[in-house]
Amino acid sequence: MGSSAFAFRSFVCRDLCPSAMSIFNWSAVLPEAVEQAGYRCIYVSRMWDESAVEEQRRREAHSAIVEGLERGAPAVVWDIAGCEWGLIIGYDQERSLYDTLTDEGKPSTLAFDKLGRNGIDILSVAIPGEPTGRSREEVVLDSLKAAVAHAEGEEWTERPAYENGLAGYEMWATAYDRWALILEAGSARKIGKDVQGHARYYAGHHLSARCYARDYLRGLADDEALRNASSCYERVASCLKPVWEYHSGVKRPEGASLRSLAESIRGAKAAEEEALGQIQNYLAQTSS
Repeated sequence: MGSSAFAFRSFVCRDLCPSAMSIFNWSAVLPEAVEQAGYRCIYVSRMWDESAVEEQRRREAHSAIVEGLERGAPAVVWDIAGCEWGLIIGYDQERSLYDTLTDEGKPSTLAFDKLGRNGIDILSVAIPGEPTGRSREEVVLDSLKAAVAHAEGEEWTERPAYENGLAGYEMWATAYDRWALILEAGSARKIGKDVQGHARYYAGHHLSARCYARDYLRGLADDEALRNASSCYERVASCLKPVWEYHSGVKRPEGASLRSLAESIRGAKAAEEEALGQIQNYLAQTSS
């Protein structure tokens, strides 16, 4: 998570739609993230407007998945279950089934012929290949540069209902403010979707990612700026933990609590801004 820079990425939709976590340029970011981590990337994709190559790409992906599994490399695959990312960790050739782990870590299976058409008609398979021989220093520098670029909105496609990087925090907090207003106006039925479930999804995603960021930087902390950055991400995680806990326990949210959580999210943003400042200090030192 750290060396690929996904521990530092943030994607938010203004109505907390879980689709936000998948709104990035897959064919650019996924292979780059694997290579950034120090491995060659085998990447096979097929978008919804490429139906003419559907069977061919599925065969290519299957061969790459089997080859990867034979050497112990699982595949990161779109739409294992519930229109989400997951892992293929094994296969049964006789039954034509993949063994999978969903985004929540639950074991499941996927039929070979459902690869790339399990709900949303898109194929995306990324598999770590052989090590590229990049030095630890190169991997660390590139991951931190990617973290800063993402925070500043450089990894983005224009979509008005979505934000990423640091800007995403304010959209996330504002969603809570609006949610509180709706509840206080007695109009909860107008929400019309599983906002509570979506909020839990957002909190779990961001909290776990920032814990990885904290631990990644802690493991690199032979520099004062990186030690400081790790401490800042500890504060980010501390701000986000009550958001996760609230949505994991409370069945019927109420306005005052949601406003408090909005401020916790803004606190996480402030701590992350400080962390990124420390990372930029480190990058400036290494380039001088």
